[in-house]
Amino acid sequence: MKKSLLLAYLLSFSVLTPIAHAETSGIPTGAQLQAAAEKNTTFIETKELKKMLDDELDMVLIDIRTATEIQNMDGKIDASQNVNIPRGWLEFRVQRVALSKETPIVVYCGGGLRSPFAAETLQKMGYTNVKNYSAGFFGWKQAGLPVKP
Repeated sequence: MKKSLLLAYLLSFSVLTPIAHAETSGIPTGAQLQAAAEKNTTFIETKELKKMLDDELDMVLIDIRTATEIQNMDGKIDASQNVNIPRGWLEFRVQRVALSKETPIVVYCGGGLRSPFAAETLQKMGYTNVKNYSAGFFGWKQAGLPVKP
């Protein structure tokens, strides 16, 4: 019993020490980086995204989730403008779908944690009309809007 308590203590110390060190060493945490990305991002709500998808056929809706996430979350937003470019490939593949730096782009993920990073990256790449749908796929699906596998 004492060995398992000691082991648990040592494991928690080894896991928590780097986190505490990062917070005091000036190294930004993921939450801090996300907050910074959100400051530079334009957010849109479900109603606005639906209107854009209905009215702006030249816009690009980028789902940054992986194929496995899309499959496990029961699909993606059903829109002709929707393309899947996983977050790790965004910088390499966006030029294939957004031919102009002025192309209207909306990015989304499952629930809005990663999409601000994607929006910030696109802006750094020179795209000037980038928005983040922070409700993500979960918000779209919860609103009862069309999804497809």
